[in-house]
Amino acid sequence: MRTVDKSDVPHRVEGYAVEQLDSELLLYDGKRTMVVYLNETALLVWQLCDGHRSSADIVELLVAAYPDGPAVADDVGSALELLAGHAVVTFVPR
Repeated sequence: MRTVDKSDVPHRVEGYAVEQLDSELLLYDGKRTMVVYLNETALLVWQLCDGHRSSADIVELLVAAYPDGPAVADDVGSALELLAGHAVVTFVPR
């Protein structure tokens, strides 16, 4: 699995069909007949992967939004690794 560098800039990969179910999301890749399930945390991270924010920027935004959340930075790192592992996001070095 890819290790996320704080300065890398994640962006969403095109071509996924998106289905939102309440606070969760399903991403479907018809070419690989694969579905990726995103829980609420992974959904927030995926939405922030706009190709402009670094991984550190995303952590900073979510820590500010959820200051009492346990280990938000670790959760964001895990979500980015999961998203990269499923080829839902790619990274560009800053």
